[in-house]
Amino acid sequence: MRRGAVLAAAITGLACAAAACSDSAGPDRCFDSNAVSYGFAAAGDSTLVFHWPASRMPVRVYAEPTGANAANVTAGLQTWVNGFRCGEASFSLATDSTRADILVRLVDVLPPQPAPGTSFGADSVGACTGRTDGTYDSTLTLTGPVRSYIAPIPGKDSTALAGCYRMTTTHELGHALGILAHSTDPGDIMYSTPRRSTLSADDRYTVQKLYHTTPTILPAPRTP
Repeated sequence: MRRGAVLAAAITGLACAAAACSDSAGPDRCFDSNAVSYGFAAAGDSTLVFHWPASRMPVRVYAEPTGANAANVTAGLQTWVNGFRCGEASFSLATDSTRADILVRLVDVLPPQPAPGTSFGADSVGACTGRTDGTYDSTLTLTGPVRSYIAPIPGKDSTALAGCYRMTTTHELGHALGILAHSTDPGDIMYSTPRRSTLSADDRYTVQKLYHTTPTILPAPRTP
């Protein structure tokens, strides 16, 4: 079996494990307790909310095969899948970038920022930086795939970069899932300068609330 197929199988298995939570009793079974949402709308504007609809599951993710990018993307997706309690989201790894919903690339330098659209940056402890872009038209429909970029900051050693890539990839995937905001708490993965690779209770609650909120921004039509 090819590596991509193995990674996709791992992600699918985690999605099934999360779906089993839907059998739990109680109206709040899909939400973590004792947690708060730090917000997910772009610029705090409730008219700008995005998440992948059930009709687009599994979301197809292309991880450019550069360095540890594919491994970091797979680990990051597993982290976010584990944040759901009712199987709200699932992913598959695409081998063709032209058929992906999300593109994740490790680049030397971040490309120019597109406009109009939404862009969010992340810098993890000064070793690397990242940005996720989603460009939409006047109907609030994305005009293409969501694109995430991870880039090194020159002069950093390989150990610092490896840890930064892992944290920042998970952070950028949070944006690609639809968290179009940053937390103000350094204990959250969605803090503007992430310092962890796992989700906090508030990270989980925020993405859970997002996927139970009606989106206003729609994904681009899927390429067959």
